[in-house]
Amino acid sequence: MGEQKKVGHAQHLKAVNHPIRREMLNFINEVEQISEQDLLEKLKHNEILNDENMFRYNMDFLIQAQCVEKINNENGSFYKILPGGKVIENF
Repeated sequence: MGEQKKVGHAQHLKAVNHPIRREMLNFINEVEQISEQDLLEKLKHNEILNDENMFRYNMDFLIQAQCVEKINNENGSFYKILPGGKVIENF
């Protein structure tokens, strides 16, 4: 069981220490929850990333590391910051 937690912690560090993912967490943390479209627009506008595939790759990483939760509803997809993603407040 300890090994699983260690792997999770390593994955979490890898998630929050990556510059693109850190910026993604910063934007989500500012508002607690953001639509996928608004987040992608902010990232493009700030020249952090332009490729939607790269966005999905990095977002999937954040979701797997339990930094962000994806919420799908009739209005589209939204991302919500989780306690694991709030560690960026300390950077």
